[in-house]
Amino acid sequence: MIPAQNNYRGLSYGHWLALWNNWLLSDEPNKYDGGPMLFLRGNLDYRTPVGDIRYPRSIDHNGIYDRTGQKGITIFEHTAIFIPVITSCYTLGTLIDGELLKTEKDVRLHVIDDIEQGGNMWATILKKGDKKPGKIVKDLKEFIIESPLFSLVIPKESILNNKQYLPEKKPGIYFAVSCAYCVIIRSLHPSSYIITFGGKGRGDYYTNSVYELVVKRRNEGTVFDSSRRKREGTYKAKAR
Repeated sequence: MIPAQNNYRGLSYGHWLALWNNWLLSDEPNKYDGGPMLFLRGNLDYRTPVGDIRYPRSIDHNGIYDRTGQKGITIFEHTAIFIPVITSCYTLGTLIDGELLKTEKDVRLHVIDDIEQGGNMWATILKKGDKKPGKIVKDLKEFIIESPLFSLVIPKESILNNKQYLPEKKPGIYFAVSCAYCVIIRSLHPSSYIITFGGKGRGDYYTNSVYELVVKRRNEGTVFDSSRRKREGTYKAKAR
C-alpha cells in the first residue's frame, strides 16, 4: 500500500487523481492498456425519470458496476491499482446549487464540501483461497486527497460524459479540481482477487463496484495491446 503522503513513479496522489479524472472521461475508460497503473471506477449510470439528459439525475442504489468473471481484468505483478472510493470533481465556470464557481478557491471548497458530506464507505479485498475479505486500509478517512488545478480534457467520443450526476459538458479542455477518498495498491502477488469498493456521497451520489483481478507473473505472456507506450506518454503529458 502506498501511504497518502508518498509519491508513486514521481507523481503524488493528487496528480494521479487528476490523471484518473482524465481517464474516466476519455474515449476508452473501460479498457486497460498494460501501463504501470490500473485505474478502477465506480458505477456511473445517472439518469432522469423521463430520460431527459438534463439535471437533476439519480442513480439506482441497488446497482453495482460488475467487472467479475469474463468482465474481469488480467494484469501483471508490480502493476499499481488506483481505487477511487468516493470522488468529486468540478470545473471553473460550473453553476452548481445556484453558485457559479469562478475561481480555483470556489471549486476547491465545493469539492471538499462534497466529500465531507458523504456517508459510509468501504474498500475490501479477497484473495483466492481466503474465507473472507479484509479492509484494504485500516481507515479510509486518512486517504482524503486533493488534486492540483489541472486540465480536464473531454473528447467528443467520451463514453461517460453523459453518465455523471451533472449534465454532460461540451467537448473541450477545462480547468478542474478533484477531491477524493482514494487508495493506491503498489502491487499484488500473482493470484486472483476480488476488490469491492464504494460508498454514499453528498445528496444522491452513490457508488458500488466489484472487480475480479487476475495477477500474473511477468513471464506468463503479454495480454495487453500495442498502444501502451503511446498512452503512457499521454498520461505523463497531462500530469504536467
